[in-house]
Amino acid sequence: MSFSPQRLDPTFRLRSSLYIVDVLIADEEAISRRLLQVNLEKWGHTCVVCEDGDQAWEQLQQPACPRIVILDWMMPGIEDPELCRRTRELDHGKLLHIILLTARESTEDLVAGLDSGANDYVTKPFDAQELKAKFEVGQLLIELQDRLIESERYRILTQAAGGAAHEINQPLTALLGPADLVLIKLEEDDPARGTFETFQKAGVRIRDIVKQMHGLKDVVTRPYIQGVEIIDFEASSKPSQKKRKPFCLDRTK
Repeated sequence: MSFSPQRLDPTFRLRSSLYIVDVLIADEEAISRRLLQVNLEKWGHTCVVCEDGDQAWEQLQQPACPRIVILDWMMPGIEDPELCRRTRELDHGKLLHIILLTARESTEDLVAGLDSGANDYVTKPFDAQELKAKFEVGQLLIELQDRLIESERYRILTQAAGGAAHEINQPLTALLGPADLVLIKLEEDDPARGTFETFQKAGVRIRDIVKQMHGLKDVVTRPYIQGVEIIDFEASSKPSQKKRKPFCLDRTK
């Protein structure tokens, strides 16, 4: 039995305000930091605020660091280009979108900033609408990556479950058939009947799990031991409770 991975709806639109991400702000100027924070929190995001490059680097090394990073080019400690390079060398296993904040406007400087690992730039003093527009691009890229990772995870797990279900089902059928025939022939008071009934119930339970493996509609896990998560086949075979938010690029709000 073949399984098709969940696909992104080809009709989706992006409304970036629906996909909330944490933001790291690193700027030595208190007024600039505050303005950035006020705008981003107004758009619904949680901000981690740093006063210099060293503080920012400490935050960026954390596994759960913010997904969008706004860095001032000139600040104490590690400056933006070097901070970008170090950040890109980290393996977070997820997309980070870096926006360079700079008063420099020469082509050479901007190219140097982008070459160091920044995804985009905003000139200082920044315009809130320009920042919002470029910020939304980062949100779009992050959401797309998250959805693609989820889709690929679903595809791999459903293919593995389908293959395992097929391999289990064939020998299981060969075992349950004879067990059913034996129970038909055994008398009610036969001492062996209890053993075969237990055998049959276990086989039916396995068959139900195989059906669930064939009918995965989502990937739901449950705790196992020592922090390990395993697939909950019963929950995963039920219609997904996840409600996907529509994409839409709407800067009118």
